[in-house]
Amino acid sequence: MPVTDGRRFLLMVVYATWVMVFAYAFIAYSRAPYEGPGFPDGLNKPAVYLGWQGIAGMLALAVYGIGLRWPKGSAVRGLSALPLVIAVVHLLAIGAVFFWAGGF
Repeated sequence: MPVTDGRRFLLMVVYATWVMVFAYAFIAYSRAPYEGPGFPDGLNKPAVYLGWQGIAGMLALAVYGIGLRWPKGSAVRGLSALPLVIAVVHLLAIGAVFFWAGGF
């Protein structure tokens, strides 16, 4: 199946949105109040960060799904897997931190 200009544009828009959401998670974390209205015991910052990273993870799945339409071995298909790889590595790192801290 040939790749159309519409699919190229869709991949470009979803990929750019993923980049912005992934980067914004760090900005939102730095701007979130540590205490105050919201979650108790300083859980505001991690909750904001993990929420935005969850959105970025869903967008990573979308980027990967759109990228599957390109031929196997193409650079676009390889780059479309990058957000998903980053999301999985991120999940493993967060899980390791929770395990190390005794959270499980």
